[in-house]
Amino acid sequence: MGLLARNPQHDRREQGSAEPLGAPPQYATGTVHHDAITPEGVLHHTQRFEQGRLVEWSLDPGPGPWALVTHGEPTEPYHRGPTTAAQVSSARIRTGDTEMPMPPLDDLPDPRFEELDHVPDATARLRFEIASSPVGDVLCDVRYEEGRRPWAKVVDEWLPTRSGEPAHGAPEIHVGVSFANYLRMRTGERSSLEAIADGGTVGETRWTLLLLLHGIYQQPRYMEIYRSLPRVPEELGWWGEAAQFIPTDATPR
Repeated sequence: MGLLARNPQHDRREQGSAEPLGAPPQYATGTVHHDAITPEGVLHHTQRFEQGRLVEWSLDPGPGPWALVTHGEPTEPYHRGPTTAAQVSSARIRTGDTEMPMPPLDDLPDPRFEELDHVPDATARLRFEIASSPVGDVLCDVRYEEGRRPWAKVVDEWLPTRSGEPAHGAPEIHVGVSFANYLRMRTGERSSLEAIADGGTVGETRWTLLLLLHGIYQQPRYMEIYRSLPRVPEELGWWGEAAQFIPTDATPR
């Protein structure tokens, strides 16, 4: 029954706590590249972490091989808690000279999810929270109808469905996973149930709905689409978790 237990860290986020939660993630070791778009131009900087703690922060003379691209000064603190659709849209990920949208904005609008197999009665609304992304916690409103996904959006808040919208009046599921595990779901390294079990959260719901959601995710065509999405540098999977513990007086040198 562990999947139905709420995570106390999730409850504190919902209550608006601005305090860092728990301890820095021990697995967060590596280097994260940044492009900060400021009024004066683009500042390239690099953060190096060991076991979740920032140990070196340096300004770079030129762009790194990849980067998290954001607007604002490098010293602006990480945004903890729910973010907005506009904030998600403003961030990008650069690989070489190519930029891509911040996930899940490369996933949710994909029209291929509307072409999945027809599964009678596989209809539900998913309130999907992706925690600790590089821009904060992302709220997604996802609707499944007869096994297909005709509606999926990043939202500022979850609102009631309206008559005529997909999955209006259908059962609701509230699930949260970490950004790192969301990326692992895309690559097939984690199933939906494994992502939830690994520090995720589930609101009050029925096991049958979780199994319905898992069954949709594990369809071969669903996973084929997921695996075709762009790969994200592994370091950005955990950067949001580690960034919450960067000291407020830390600056690049």
